[in-house]
Parts: sequence; structure tokens; C-alpha cells
Amino acid sequence: MGIRPWQFAPGIGQVATAHHAADPVYLSASDAIGESNLLHRKHWEWVFTHATADRLNLLEAGRSALGFGVGTEPLVSAFAARGVEILATDQPEDQAGDWATTGQHSTDLRDLWRPTICDEEVFARAVSFRPVDMTSLPSDLGEFDLVWSSCCFEHLGSPQAGIEFVRNSMRHVAPGGAAIHTTEFDTTRLKGLLEIGDVGRGTYACFYRRRDLKKLVSTLRSEGFEVEVDWRVSRRHPAERQVDRPPYSHSPHMRVEVEGRIVTSIGLVVTRPVTTT
Repeated sequence: MGIRPWQFAPGIGQVATAHHAADPVYLSASDAIGESNLLHRKHWEWVFTHATADRLNLLEAGRSALGFGVGTEPLVSAFAARGVEILATDQPEDQAGDWATTGQHSTDLRDLWRPTICDEEVFARAVSFRPVDMTSLPSDLGEFDLVWSSCCFEHLGSPQAGIEFVRNSMRHVAPGGAAIHTTEFDTTRLKGLLEIGDVGRGTYACFYRRRDLKKLVSTLRSEGFEVEVDWRVSRRHPAERQVDRPPYSHSPHMRVEVEGRIVTSIGLVVTRPVTTT
């Protein structure tokens, strides 16, 4: 693939590593989203999404974007500041469970505007909001140059539900556009996919392994989409050897212990060719 070791956001999928925090592209995207916890994997996910969309020329004025499960993340304001027209979505409030009480769920535009990132009038013109169930995507959402979700599809109630969401989201990517999704990644490669939490309370999460995501990549390719992933996992950076264990300090938080597994984040980039077979 011609990707140098630990190059950040080269336009393909990759695994989070603390090495990325020293990359100028990483630092520039961090400034763009107004966040500073560089060695946190959630920060990495937002920055990966922003930097990848920028590299693919999807953050130009006049472009359109559809965000799933946006919560209160800074990407909506950051994309609007670049002149992108955005439909931001989050799950209906009656399905949000514990997310609705932790400040990570949005119900309207007031939850999404970041005044330090985007002018209020620019934001109001660029962004609209709609509740959407990611397990049952409405057929009338339309097509967009950019579709994204950040740390969402592992929370949909089952591993397969997350996989189906990624596949179904491609219906809303316009020809020549791309979907960028980030999710939990189990680096340990143990048998059995790790699932925790409670579906009814909205606390469910699964942690995909390389084998699970490689199956998804193979399926997407068979459906005519372009997907490349750099699967390399770094374990040598000091911030990665310092695994964050319960109760979490969140600094650094690039490698996290969950139920005895070491997990991090991964970003996937799926491109829809101008013509598909």
C-alpha cells in the first residue's frame, strides 16, 4: 500500500496508535475539532474522521455529509465550519437508554453547536437534525458525499447489527463519495468476540477483532466498494505500554483493558466508485 510506518490518515483504514499524536496532520485536525486530549482513543477517532475526510477532499464548500449517532461530538461543527451541508442524526430519545443521561446524546441542534469551532449563523445554515434508528435506516435519507459514524456501530445490540449498519450506510454514499466509520478494536485476537453491557439500558458494546472486520471488508468489496486497511498494531509507544485499566484515568487512553482484553480504536474507510458493478 506504500504507507510509511504509523503515517496518520493516509486515506485508508488503520488502527489507532499513540505514534499518530506526533504527526502534523493529527495536530492540525485536533485544532480543527477544538479538542486537546491527544492520547485518548476517542480523540483519535474524531481526528481520524476529520483528517481522512479532508484528505479525500470531502470537506470542501458545497459538499454534503450525513452523520450517524453524532451525540455531542465536535465533528458536526468542524465540518460545518468548512462549508459542508450536514444532516446530523442520533437515535430517538426513547431508545437512548443511559446515553441520554451522560451528555453523549443529542436531540436537536442546540446539542451540536460548538461556538469555538463554528460561527452560529454558518452552523444554522449548514446543519439540520433528524432522529434516526441505525438498525433501521429510513429509505428517504438521500445520498451524501460523506457518511460517518464515530464509535457507534458497536453499540447496536449485536455484532451483526453493527456489520449490517455499515453495509446499509453505503446506500447513502453518493458515487465518488466515502463512508468513514470508527469502532472498538480488540487487539488480543482471542477466541470469542467480547460483548459487554445491557441492550435494554443502552450500555451494550462489542469489540470487533481483526477476523470480524476482515469479513466485513471482504463483503463490502464483493458489493462493489473500495476498502483498504493497514492492520498493523503498535505496542511499543510508552503511551501504549501504559494500558488504562479500571477505574480509567483517560490519560493516556490509547490502550484500554476491558474484561482482560487490550482494546483500542480502528477507523474504516469505504469508497463508492463513480460507477459500481
